[in-house]
Order: sequence, then C-alpha cells, then structure tokens
Amino acid sequence: MGPFVRKCCSSLILASFCATSAFASPLNSRLLSLVPPGAGIVAGFENHVGPLSHGRLMLTTHNNRLDLDDFQAICGVDNKRILDEVIEVAAAPAGGSLSEHMLLVAGQMDRARIFRSLEENGAESVKFLGERILLIKPFTREEGDMLDTRWLAILDNRIAILGTPWLVQKAIRRYADHAVPDSVLEERLTLLRPDVTSWNVLVGAQESTHPISFAQPHSAWAELQQDADILMVAARFGSKIRVDFSIHANSGHGREFFTRKAEVFTVALADPLSDAKSAEPPERQLQDFVLEANRVQGSVELSNKEFGAWCDYLYLVRAGLAPPVSSGD
Repeated sequence: MGPFVRKCCSSLILASFCATSAFASPLNSRLLSLVPPGAGIVAGFENHVGPLSHGRLMLTTHNNRLDLDDFQAICGVDNKRILDEVIEVAAAPAGGSLSEHMLLVAGQMDRARIFRSLEENGAESVKFLGERILLIKPFTREEGDMLDTRWLAILDNRIAILGTPWLVQKAIRRYADHAVPDSVLEERLTLLRPDVTSWNVLVGAQESTHPISFAQPHSAWAELQQDADILMVAARFGSKIRVDFSIHANSGHGREFFTRKAEVFTVALADPLSDAKSAEPPERQLQDFVLEANRVQGSVELSNKEFGAWCDYLYLVRAGLAPPVSSGD
C-alpha cells in the first residue's frame, strides 16, 4: 500500500492520502457487502498499483481517522501486506450520535503475524461466530481522544475489520451469511461516476434521526450538508483532480436552494490563502452542472498544485492556525 502522507481536516474530517491507484467503479468494491444498512457515513477509496500518483478525499469522523491511523500502525509488522481498498463507516444506533465507527480493509495480510505482535504487547482476545477477535485498547498517544476498546478481526487473511464491537459484529455476521451489498447504498453509488477512486456518502437528518454535526458549524462544508437528505462527494485523481458533488433533498426546497448549494460547493474547495487580499475566498468554475427538482450535481477540476495548496490550508484549519472557509453569508 502506498504511504498515507497528508492529513487534512474541514467540517467533519477531510483527509487526503497519497498513493497509487487504478480506476474501478465503487460498485465493484469487495467490501460493500460488509457495510450494514442505515449507516450515516460510508466513505471509501481504492489503492491499486497504477502509473500515476494520486490522493484520497475522505469526509469521515474523527474516530474514523484514528481507526485508519491505528490500523496502519498495527499492520506495520507485516512487511508483505498488500492493501487494495478501504471503506470507513460511521453509524448512530437508536438515533443517537455517530458514535459507532468501523474500518474495512481489503487486500492480503498475515493475520498470525499481526495478532502475535499485538498479543505480545498485551492484547486480549475473544471469539465471535467462530472468528478470533483481538481487543484493541486506545493507544497511549490517543488516550482521552479515542475512548473505545475496539475489535480487530482479520478474515481469511483478506479482509481486516477494526472498530466498535457493535459495527464489527454486524460486519462479521454479513460475511458469515455471504450477504449481498445493501441495495440502498448500491443505488446511491450508481449516481457516482464510475471512474472515481475516492467517494463519500453522507446521509442527513431528513432520512434519519442522527444529524451530522460539523467541527466548524459556520463553514462552507457545513452549509453544503445542511438540510440535505444525501450529500455525496467523490474524486478522480490523475494529471488533473476532478471533485464531484451531488446533493439530494426534498423538492419543496425549490430551485434557489439547490443553486445555492452549487455555489457553496465551489467556495468549499477554494484556497483563501491564494488570495489573502480578497474579502471572500475565490470560487472555482463549476462543470457538468445538473439541476433537477430534487437534486443538484456538478464538478470542479483542480491541478495537483491547487489540490495540495487546498490540503495545506485545511491542515492549518485543523491545527487551529486558520479559520475555516466561510460560505460568504
């Protein structure tokens, strides 16, 4: 797996990971069948070897980011691992907050070696549906940040699952039952372009009782999601970086609501540090614009330099050294 060298943040957790990749539709994911229905956030990216260097664009929770960081540390003892694909899931049981989180990883890995290393460092194990599970307590570096004791399962040396027990149990059950992907999630993914290698599906409060809270409530990213039933953001990385968005909401909001969402999307991808003298961040040109009664979609194209500058800015936001991009209101 290529190195994950850049971490950024906006609204939820917006992260960029550098790696190499080939292109395949998200519907071809080997991990989709393990995602339980009703998740508030499902986000994924591919990591296959290819001729170009690419990034990853993920809107997930802080706990999801910690899961990915921790899994990289855990599997570091396996120098022959091949990690092809990642999906991150956040869910809210019984209408609460998005407190449940899970990381799914497909590839090739040495379970015996990874588990042995963890047990030598004090990890305990339990059994669930015939699978041996290791209990992963919060790392010393994240005590007070990560509060959950997570379950780690590695199935047939091909799929790793790390997360809160509630979600991991659901994923293992689906694996044991040879479940097919959730039809609702599949339907949403059909709306994405098939060449994207990084994608995000966020379900808003109108379809569930767990509204997504943003770290910067007055930012452009927060306004983009506000009152939306579904927000999808995806990216294709290459010599140019194309970022797509699609917002679905009740048609009763009207044309002005959806037009405003398109404007906010271009603002959300702006790098305000590129024009420090401007009172408002510059907007990027919107392409492939589609406006219908209950949805709006479009794309923005960035150079690798522009994308890198944008990520650098988001790193400053995360560190508290710069304000988040405002929607302009």
